[in-house]
Amino acid sequence: MTSIEIVVQRLRALANEFTQHWPIPGGIVIAVSREETLLELPFGFANVDARQPVTRDHLFAIGSISKAFVGLTLLQLAEEGRVDLDAPVTTYLPWFSVGSDYPMFTLRHLLNHSAGLPAGTDALPDEIGQGWWLRELSTGFAPGSAFHYSNIGYILLGLVVSAVTGQPTVEACRERLLEPLGMASSTPCISNKDRHRFAVGYAPAADDRPWLPGEALAPATWFETNTSDGNIAATGPDLARFVRVLLGSGRLDGKTVVSTKAFEQLTGLLAPYGEPIVEFVADAGVERSVYGLGINVETVRGSHCLTHGGGMVGYATFVLADLSRDVGIVVLTNANGDCPGAQVIARAAHAWLTGNEMELPPIKLDLDVLDPVAFQPAMLGDFSALDAAGKMVAVSFATDNEGKVELSSDGIRGRVFKTWSSRYVTDHPAFAVFHLTFESGADDGEGGWNHGPLELRRKPAASVDGGKVSKTCVGHYRSHSPWYTNFRIVARGERLFLIAPGGVEAPGDDLELVELEPGVFRVGAETHAPERLVLGPTIDGKVVTVTRDGNRYSRTFTD
Repeated sequence: MTSIEIVVQRLRALANEFTQHWPIPGGIVIAVSREETLLELPFGFANVDARQPVTRDHLFAIGSISKAFVGLTLLQLAEEGRVDLDAPVTTYLPWFSVGSDYPMFTLRHLLNHSAGLPAGTDALPDEIGQGWWLRELSTGFAPGSAFHYSNIGYILLGLVVSAVTGQPTVEACRERLLEPLGMASSTPCISNKDRHRFAVGYAPAADDRPWLPGEALAPATWFETNTSDGNIAATGPDLARFVRVLLGSGRLDGKTVVSTKAFEQLTGLLAPYGEPIVEFVADAGVERSVYGLGINVETVRGSHCLTHGGGMVGYATFVLADLSRDVGIVVLTNANGDCPGAQVIARAAHAWLTGNEMELPPIKLDLDVLDPVAFQPAMLGDFSALDAAGKMVAVSFATDNEGKVELSSDGIRGRVFKTWSSRYVTDHPAFAVFHLTFESGADDGEGGWNHGPLELRRKPAASVDGGKVSKTCVGHYRSHSPWYTNFRIVARGERLFLIAPGGVEAPGDDLELVELEPGVFRVGAETHAPERLVLGPTIDGKVVTVTRDGNRYSRTFTD
């Protein structure tokens, strides 16, 4: 058996394990070199109800991997003298406006996510509408001084491409990149006419609480999109051609597709820093990761690598190109975009194909005391808290005879599961609505658990009086945006937190709401974070709507 055959065997086992324990119906893994395809492995189902297997011909929305195509298009236009990357965006979009205490950001700032814009608005499906209504929001820091990932920034870049070329951005992408790359089966615009070619995207059936292993998935919301932050859908073999171009530093099959100058700028003009690595894997081998002009530039076990993930509603993807060792990986899945399984599979494939090992924690999500990433001994023990009504809530964390962590409360026992972030979940019915988080420094260093409004400590706080914290906004809020459908605001002691159960653009942590002025909150403790939550009208002592970065949410009838 060849080394490639051994890797295929290991990847097939890993992918199948993911489909058993994670919300991943199926996908495809492809590995390439500059010259050839090394392996191609479809797995799982493109349509669960029809039991239709994934094939090499299925389309997957590649999400933010599309940003590399935007970067390359603008670099081509810069070479042609049609744009200046260091010109303010208003040079090309004179109608654009945004609140700011700083000079207008440039195209380069947008490309490397250092413009200070919020992550996204998600309030409107149209790219011009999203760009126009940024005038109601504000930037968070001086351009170029920090890195803050922004989808809306790339929507603006797409509008610049359209303004400069005089054609829709998707057509510029098709003519300048997809056709020269030979990506004939791919499309630069996700539209209804191609829907029959897609693997069905899936998401947890219940979106108002954390997903638990074994719970049902449902077809994710389908919608058309042409916005440049995630407009491309590709087959596995087509996206592998793009990765081969990355490996070839712009060349494919002996031809120059991207000029040397453009490629060097794509990977050489860097942001202050880059995206975090998925917390599920502690042994990914990433020694450095900084964002370029549409792609992450990493050092992985000494190798020069380019990476990017993509998260769409119903699709999660990842690409990795190791330029030092001539190995590229494509992983496309029809899992919801907040699931990092594609990245984990891609990084494992990269390690194995380059003769390395990567210590993966157990893919089964039961929290195990032997798990080096997810478990801490301080998590075990007895904890308690007073709820909003002043009632004592007592919880015990212990292990069963197989070393799995359990939660007991009020005579009921439930299992505890890790997630792919720093949060945990349990099937105990009284703790189903929120994630559990563990603070190792809480309670004089002994550690404590948080669950929604509850601060579960070994020595509970004497009072739950929120002091100056207004309770008028506490509750459950929902919008019709498929990206970030709902969240809850809770009062935890003297602080307010925004907590989302899941979602492609939703935060993966409990975020503190910091009041900047009456009724206006910064979302997150980071002082430069540009995201804002604005309280709406109050009726009968309760806020009835809130606005998150331009997207209005209404208080819902559910807790």
